[in-house]
Amino acid sequence: MSMNTLAHWLVVNASVLAVLVTVGVAVFLICCLECSNCSCRDKDEIFHRHEV
Repeated sequence: MSMNTLAHWLVVNASVLAVLVTVGVAVFLICCLECSNCSCRDKDEIFHRHEV
């Protein structure tokens, strides 16, 4: 596949790529929100606050 063919494909399918990226980001954000609302934070070292 040459660069001209790749560039042409990107221009033609730009709206499809934009929709896929938008859906991917939305799914990622939903997954992050689900993880941040976890009720068992004390068992997870990432959310455990260490007092100094």
